[in-house]
Amino acid sequence: MTRSQSTTGNPKHRQASDKDTASTAERIITATQVLLSSRCLHAISIRDIASAANVNSALISYHFKNKENLYNTVVASLFQAYQQQVVSAFTTEGDIRETIGTVCHRIASFHSSNPCMLILYFRELTNPSPAYKTIIQPCIKEASDKCVAMINAGIRAGVVCPTTNPRHVTLSLVGMVNYFFMTRQIMQDLSLEPANNVSEYIDFVIKTILSKIIAD
Repeated sequence: MTRSQSTTGNPKHRQASDKDTASTAERIITATQVLLSSRCLHAISIRDIASAANVNSALISYHFKNKENLYNTVVASLFQAYQQQVVSAFTTEGDIRETIGTVCHRIASFHSSNPCMLILYFRELTNPSPAYKTIIQPCIKEASDKCVAMINAGIRAGVVCPTTNPRHVTLSLVGMVNYFFMTRQIMQDLSLEPANNVSEYIDFVIKTILSKIIAD
C-alpha cells in the first residue's frame, strides 16, 4: 500500500483530517471574536489573531484568504447563532405572555454567551462594513418582522390590547434587554445593581412589557 493510499484513501483518516481543519477554523473564529471585543478590525493584525488562536498565521490565509473574509465569517457566525437561538423564539403560536418571557430570556442568554455581538453590532451601525448590508440587515429585518407578527398574533387572539403598536413593543422589548448588556460593564465598575442579577432584571422587563400591552 502506498503512503497516499494509507492516508487520503483511508476514510477514518479523512474524517480526522476534516475534524482537525474544522477545529482550527473554529479556534481562529473564536480568537477573532475575543479580540474584536476590545479592538476594531483595523487595529488587529493577522499575527494577533494567530497568537490568540495558537496557530500559524499561514493557516488564517489558508482558511479565510484574508482578514476581511475572516471578519465576515465571524459576523455571519454570530448572527446565524442569533437567528437559531433568539429569532426562532419569535413565534405566533402559544400564549403570547409565555412567548414574550421566553424571548427575553433567550436574548439575555445569547448576550451572556456572546458578549462580542452587541459590540460588533453597534460598530457596524456607526461605521458599516460590507457585512452590514449582506449579513446584519437581513437578520435584523427577519427578527423585527417575526416579533411584530408575534405581537399581531396576540392582538388577534384578544390577549394583547388592539391599540398596541407592534413595532413599539418590538423596539422596547429588544432594546430594554440589549441596553442591560450594553451598560453592564460600567454598572459592574460602579458596583451598581442589577449588573450581576440578570434574571431579576429580565423578569422586570417581562412584567413591564406585559403590563403595557395585555388587554383588560
